[in-house]
Amino acid sequence: MSINDIIALDVGGTRFDTTRQTLIQDPNSMLAKMFDPNSPMQPGALRNDAYFLDRDPEWFRHVLNYLRNGVLLAESSKELQAVLCEARYFSLTGLEEIAVGKLEKLSEPKPVPEAPSSSVVRLNVGGRIFQTTKETLCKYSNSKIANIFEGKIEKIFDSEGNVFIDEDPEDFEYILRALRNSSSVPTAVPKENIDNVINLRDNLEIREIKFGYREQSNSFVSEYFLSVCR
Repeated sequence: MSINDIIALDVGGTRFDTTRQTLIQDPNSMLAKMFDPNSPMQPGALRNDAYFLDRDPEWFRHVLNYLRNGVLLAESSKELQAVLCEARYFSLTGLEEIAVGKLEKLSEPKPVPEAPSSSVVRLNVGGRIFQTTKETLCKYSNSKIANIFEGKIEKIFDSEGNVFIDEDPEDFEYILRALRNSSSVPTAVPKENIDNVINLRDNLEIREIKFGYREQSNSFVSEYFLSVCR
């Protein structure tokens, strides 16, 4: 008998071919004692020229790959639990340690990632809830609204924990629209609202955004043009 002998195994009805050298890789394991030529322990019954092992072939495949390569590719908790059972049965302490280590990592609580700057925020403006991102509100870093959400100005909260701004929500809607738009394009506002919107813009110190209003053309009633206000 040689360590290079090819050994056929019948594991729960599935045939595996390997070498004696692989099976005796861990000298303290049951498999090594079964297939070491110098061991008094017999490998078991032969069936169709293969040594029969009454184990689950799905999990024995991991055992055999570990003996061949020294690594365990199982990742899920179910796989690792099953491989751990096989490792203990065959007295493969190295495989047991790897399976236990992977199971412990799976059970560790995963750290909660910090919310990115573009995370969704809710704010209450005059009783109306708006949803946007912190990135949008802080688009102009020197503005009052950016300083509120950057924590440089003390926040006021409503009963539900939303940041509260005591302004007219109808006017703020145009402020938010302008923050979402490109700063190079004036945001259109109804002519009757323009003064209030511009006053709110100045109160919030977002002077980088521009507004305009639409009025009827003298030539064509159906056409409108944008008059830049400031």
